[in-house]
Amino acid sequence: GIITSPNYPQEYNNNADCTWTVLAEPGDTIALVFSDFQLEEDYDVLEITGTEGSS
Repeated sequence: GIITSPNYPQEYNNNADCTWTVLAEPGDTIALVFSDFQLEEDYDVLEITGTEGSS
């Protein structure tokens, strides 16, 4: 699938707080590929976290 920020390709609103949750089956691999990515220094943050469920 494709994930974009709100209003893409235009700028998003100031103070936007965006969260995306990607779910997968146990054993699956998730790959993130960024094709157009910009951060505004001192304001924007990209945080990627992952958890492994218990079996």
